[in-house]
Amino acid sequence: AVEVDIYNDNGEEVDVRIDWENIEEDINEYYSKDGEREEQAKEEEKKDGKSNKKLIECSASILLPFSEDVAFDAFSDLTRQPSWCKYLHSVKYIGLVDGEDIADDNIPLRKSQWTVGVKGLRFSWTSNDTRIVRPNRIEWESTSGMKNRGSVEFVPQKSSSSSTETQMNLFFTFVAPRVVSGLFRRSGKIRKYTEDVLLGNMLTDFRDVVMEEDL
Repeated sequence: AVEVDIYNDNGEEVDVRIDWENIEEDINEYYSKDGEREEQAKEEEKKDGKSNKKLIECSASILLPFSEDVAFDAFSDLTRQPSWCKYLHSVKYIGLVDGEDIADDNIPLRKSQWTVGVKGLRFSWTSNDTRIVRPNRIEWESTSGMKNRGSVEFVPQKSSSSSTETQMNLFFTFVAPRVVSGLFRRSGKIRKYTEDVLLGNMLTDFRDVVMEEDL
């Protein structure tokens, strides 16, 4: 059992002890399957230099077989996020951002609360939209709980066929909780696992959900 950084609904950190053995086994299995991943993680660690190794910068991309308008409308509905991210329990709106109620194209900047379920535990953080440009870009940053910020962009692609395609690029930066840092032991490994497994799977599921429900 190890100590886990958990935050309550008020953004206050509380100490919880939980057995993360199964998670650590999954991580080790992921890297043992491909020695190249381990080498990539080591190279990423070298690139960090003297930077704060708790600050993890990740990105992932996918080519979507539909327009940027369809992609934007689906992703910008934050309450749908759990549909393509299995770790999310719920996302709900809690108001508008003070002093910046309207973004580009008269789209409101929203406050939201995110709840993640892990091994029977739930913890939350709040987040604000910081920029919305329909139908191409959304940016956000947390205001309490787990520190994170990110952006997503939808770029229309030229295609030789009559089909419509959009490049979706997701960028996510977060401060790794102590337990995560301990399990992965080096920031490069955290980044690769987050990109290849967590974000990669989320984008694939996003594509599949939108194709099934929105087209």
